This record gives sequence, structure tokens and C-alpha cells, in this order.
Amino acid sequence: MKFRIKGLSRFLAGTALVGCSAPALAQVAEPAGGDAGQDERIAGEASDEGKAIVVTGTRIRGARVIGEVTSIDREAIIETGQVDLGEVIRSLPQNFSGGQNPGVGSGGGIANENVNSASTPNLRGLGPDATLTLLNGHRLPYSSSSQGVDISAIPLAIVDRIEVVPDGASALYGSDAVGGVVNVILRRDFEGVTTSAQLGASTDGGNFRQQADIVAGTRWNSGGLVAAYDFANNSGIEAGQRSYTGSLEPETLLYPSLQRHAITFSAHQNLTPGVEASLDALFSHRDSTSLDATPDQQILREPEVESYALSPSLEFDLGPRWRANLAGVFGRDRTRFKTSFIPGTGPSRVSTGRYFYEITSIEIGAEGPIFTLPGGDTRLAVGVGLRNNDLDYSLESAALNAEFDAAQRSRFAYAELYLPLVSRLNAIDGIAELTLSAAVRYEDYEELDRLATPRIGLNYSPGASLLFRASWARSFKAPTLFQQNIFSQAILVPAAAFGAGTGTDTVFLSGGGNPNLQPERARSWTAGVEFEPVSLPELTLSATWYDILYDDRVVAPIAGSIAAAINNPGYASLIDFSPDPAELANLIAGAQFGLENFTGRPFDPADVVVLFDNRNINVAAWRVEGLDARIAWNRDFSGDRSIGLDFNGSWLRSRQTITPELAEVQLAGTTFNPPRYRARGTARYRAGGFIANAAVNYTGALVDRRLAEVQRLPPSATVDFGVRYAVTRGEDRDPGLEFSLTVQNLFNDKPEIIGQTGPTATPYDSTNYSPIGRFIAFGVRRHW
Repeated sequence: MKFRIKGLSRFLAGTALVGCSAPALAQVAEPAGGDAGQDERIAGEASDEGKAIVVTGTRIRGARVIGEVTSIDREAIIETGQVDLGEVIRSLPQNFSGGQNPGVGSGGGIANENVNSASTPNLRGLGPDATLTLLNGHRLPYSSSSQGVDISAIPLAIVDRIEVVPDGASALYGSDAVGGVVNVILRRDFEGVTTSAQLGASTDGGNFRQQADIVAGTRWNSGGLVAAYDFANNSGIEAGQRSYTGSLEPETLLYPSLQRHAITFSAHQNLTPGVEASLDALFSHRDSTSLDATPDQQILREPEVESYALSPSLEFDLGPRWRANLAGVFGRDRTRFKTSFIPGTGPSRVSTGRYFYEITSIEIGAEGPIFTLPGGDTRLAVGVGLRNNDLDYSLESAALNAEFDAAQRSRFAYAELYLPLVSRLNAIDGIAELTLSAAVRYEDYEELDRLATPRIGLNYSPGASLLFRASWARSFKAPTLFQQNIFSQAILVPAAAFGAGTGTDTVFLSGGGNPNLQPERARSWTAGVEFEPVSLPELTLSATWYDILYDDRVVAPIAGSIAAAINNPGYASLIDFSPDPAELANLIAGAQFGLENFTGRPFDPADVVVLFDNRNINVAAWRVEGLDARIAWNRDFSGDRSIGLDFNGSWLRSRQTITPELAEVQLAGTTFNPPRYRARGTARYRAGGFIANAAVNYTGALVDRRLAEVQRLPPSATVDFGVRYAVTRGEDRDPGLEFSLTVQNLFNDKPEIIGQTGPTATPYDSTNYSPIGRFIAFGVRRHW
């Protein structure tokens, strides 16, 4: 079962949002002819243009990806009116918009704290630190405390597509890939200059957005280069501009004001026959402002972020059909934050600080055939490398000064094997294709752990229209440098305050970072099916079931009331009622301020009747399972007309336990967590230079259990609409001169009002609902 890449391109051209959610079918090109090995020539070696194709989800050129891969095409993104990759990833049903994203307000807990208005992918809602974000297959520097990557720092104009693998991929890519991988693929061999601009605003007020970009490129016989610059600026959205935030002070900003400059460059050059050098580089600078207010005080946050990355690589032939790649990465992300506390009367207080992340890595790998089976070449990819991550953190305020500079160093080696047991070369009745892949990666984290993560996958096709796939994998995530090294405290209080003792009895409290953290680990299963009927080639259907068991998750284990925890048997394993004096001494020695004694008496270890060690520890178990489904239909007609329909939906169940004795906590379907059901359906019509598209975004019902009275929020849906018209049309996909009108949230659907847990907490779920409301934008694009 073979598919030409250009056939896929026709399919992509007809979709309005998701270009292809089964790129496994796009990895194999039409055979080049000749022997069995040549019959298995693959897209990575010879596409329609003779260029290598970047594949996410495997390191082997041409191997079928085991699992679902969603590919989001640049032109489809532009048609929706989205201007940065953060908007794109937040619209994907498999992604959760909580975590580090602009517009996420207080009230959702520390996991949803918005430090610097970055846009970080968060697949399955497992956290930005559990989704690995790549640029052309290379790692990027982390941003802020959560170790996510700011995807909005990459100009959309230079992007060819985004590929998303929502499955554990540590066997291929290492740490952070528990939830999956997001790979941003840049344009290659672009020629000419394209400029575009957009003006838009929310109809309820605020969010006046100005955006402009330029991309220019050239190519020659032995190479090419492309560069892009992007500028974006939007005003904030004030609480006084929205009807559902009357409980907040009018000047509170629901959505921050942002200004961004971003530059990305990519070049490649054939140095000699069989040797090619490449360089990807990016730089971005972003300023943002957010404001929380109460009648007595304003809290003004003004973070500034500057990041850059350089990714040089050298690809060269090793022998017949074997290729090697030497690649390096050096990057920095520097967040400087300034928080001003402005009281109604009296002087202001200011705290400042920084998150400076740095990444340095080098890797060498090789890939090629090792022997030939009746179904084609068995191929092997191997590689080794070194990586160093560094975090320089500081906080300076009137009440607290803290800083650390810590690093994680790792060595790694990997191997991936692809076996085409049955292909069209040796197909039999009932088995048109049978392929097996296996991968393993070994990581040695200095002073942390050594571990190996395997992955096994199987593809089976009984006929030309149907494909079944399944995989099993182990994944892991090293603890973040912030979780390990943020300052800890040691506090001593009278036991009587918690009903835990009398007289001189005391309670010892500890919290904060923990240098003894170990890697988090996960096991994942997936099973899926893809159906493309021969009699109806315009139709594609796919579904994927997944089950992720995430163990040793790092948390501060005791949430809520400490007094209640003492009497709850579920916390018994986390509370020490006979603490060792040596352990208490170690906690005091590691605390930022030593022992903070609030008893009024000298410290005596013999008086301590309860130890609450609430530092970050590996204790939580997280079970995530669900189903992704997609239906797509595209039809070309005469007269340069086409119609495309696409539906992408996700059902999710997410549960967490802190100890086996504590009740299981349902996360999916609750406020400030991913909904159980999320979907996006799109329709597209093209006639010559005219394109119209519409999309429906569905968010399932939510339950708010944070307060004494449980509140149920009904499902919601928003409608997006856009039209584009090319006054002149260029060659291939060049727009010539094109004008556009896009409307997001056409009917101005508003968030449901919920209870507040604090005076500045948003009275709506800011992770699942946006305060932007109806947004109208006008755009123009010109290819020169």
C-alpha cells in the first residue's frame, strides 16, 4: 500500500485546519523501481522534489510512524486568521490551554501560573514540562519555571507545518516526551518575498492587535536560505470591558498586553557530493503587562523575555544508502520579571528576578539498511549525544532574597529498528502489510539516575483500505531544575495550633524544593485504526485509543488544611509522627532561612511530635486514557473548485492519586483541567482565488468542585468564519495579492461565571475559556 507525497499535498490543500492526522500514510513514497531494497525507497530519500522530508515519530527514513500524527499546515493556519503558533496549538483538541499561556489568570493553582505570557504546548493536560517541543527535530531552551517551550517565538511565515505526536516518545527523543512531541518544521527552498499584515480587535473592547511579517528566501543549485521577521502587538483586555467579570476591579487585565519581535533563519548548503551543512537560528523578544487589583492594592507584572537558539548540523553519506548526521544546539531563554505592589496609599514595593535557561547539546547519529527481508529493507538508526540544561534563578524583594544556579547534564544513546515483514512485494491474502518497529534509549543523568526507555510498535494492513496499529512504550521526565532547587523552608509551630499535642509539643513544617527528586516515569499503550476506502479516496477516517500510567509524579503532597491532614488516614504515609532528629537537622540545614521558630521557646527535637515534609516529592500516580477520532473528506471539482470537511475530536479521562489510601481525584471534566470532550470541525470551499472556511470549536461540560457548593458548567461551542480572495495569483501556493476577513467566536459566546477562591481570581475558568470574545480581523498578503 503506497501513497505519493504529491497525492497527500492535494489532500492537505483541501483541509481548513488539520492538514493530516495520519501522516503515517505519508511517509512512504512510490517505489523507485529495481530490487527489493529500491522498492522500499522512502519519502525521506526521494520525495517528488528529491528533498529529504522531516518525519516526526521515527528516526528512520520511510518507516511508518506507529501511532497518530497530526500535521497542521501553514496555509490552513493562515485561513483561520491565527497569527502565531500559540493560537494554533491551543485550538488542537488534544492540547490543553492551561499551564503557561497568555490569558490564564489566577485561581487555577500554581500549575496554571502565567509567569511570562509564553505559549507552551500541553498535550493531554499533563503539563508543559511533559510535552517536548522541537524545531526541525532539535530541542529549544526552556522558558520560565515549568520547563515548557515558548512556541509563539517562531514566526508563522517561515513555518511549513507543525507535526504533533500525542504519545509517549522518550525512546526516540528522551526526557519530557511523556505527553508527546510537537515538532515545528520550517520552510525549505522558499524563493521570493512574501509580506503580510493584519489588524483586528475584540468587539467587546480591548485586544486591539497589530501584526506584520515578512519572509524572504532564495535557492541555488547547491543550497538555499530563508529568513522571516514577525512583529505583533496587542492591547490588554480589562475586566471592566466584560460583563461576566463585574466582581473584579475594572482595571484588572484578563488578557495581557503583549509586544513581540521574532526572527528565524534557516539555510542549507551542499559542501561536496554527499555532504550537506544546515543552520537553523531564531531570536525573539517579548514584553507583556498584566494587572491584578483589589480595592486596597494593585499588583503590576511586567515580564520581559529574550530568547535565541542556534542549531547547526552536518549530514553526510557513510556508504551505500547510509546517512549520518552531526547536530548541535545552543540556546538561551531569559525571563526578567518585575512585580510592583501598589497600595492605595503609601509607597510601592517592587520584587524583581530572573529565569535564565540555557541548553547545550551535541548528537551524532546514523541511519540505513542492514539486511533485506522479502518485504523490503530492514533499517537501523543509532546515535549518541550529550546535553546540558542550566537554570539561573533569582528573586529579590523586601521580604525574601533567593537564588540558585543549577544544571542537569546527561549522556544518551539510542537505537531504532524497522522491519517490513510484509509489503506489496510479498503480500498474501489477508496481509497486505505487516511492519514492526522497536526503539530503546539509554540516558545517564549525572547525579540523578540511569534508565532505559523502550518502545515497540506494530502496523498491520489486511487490505488496501485499512490499517491497524498498536504500540507499547516507556517514557520518563527528569525533575525540573526549579522543582529541585527552589528554596525550601523549615518552620516550627506549637502543636496545639493543629490539635496535635499539648504543652511544649511542636509541629515541624517543611516545604519547597527537593534536591533528592527522581525521574517521573510513564507507561503508555496505544491502538488505532485508519480507513481510506479505495472506492471513495476523498474520505479518511481514523481513531486512536491511548492509556498512559504516569508514576512518581512530583507534587507537594499535602494540599489544603494541615490540621485536616493529621486526622486523615490517607495521609498517614506522608506524615512522620516520630521524626528522626538527624532528619530534622538536615531539613534545617537545607532551608533558605534556617529554622523559622514561632513557638517562643528554644528548639528541642524531642518536642517535635509531627513532621510535615511537604517539599516536592515523587509520590503521585496519574492515569490518563481516552480516544482521538478524525473524519476528513475532500473533493476536487472542475473549474478549480474544491470542498473539504474535517472533524477532529478527543475524549479524555484523567485521574490522579497521591497515596493508595487517599481517594482518587478526577481531573478531566473539572474546572482548570482539560474537559472530557473537545472537538473542532471545519468546512472549506474554494473557487479559483476565493476561499471560505468555517469552524466549530466544542468544549464539553465541566464541574467546579473547588468550593462547598458543586457547580456544573454546560458545554459550549464557538464558531469561526473566514473569507479570502486572491486578486492576483502566483505560481504554486504563492498568494499573489490576497485580502482576508476572519471572525473568531462569531456569536460572541461568553464563559460561565464560577465562584472565586481569592479577590483577584478570575470568576471563570481561564484555562478552558478565553476573555477575547468575538474577534474581527482584516488582513492582506502579497508575494513579490
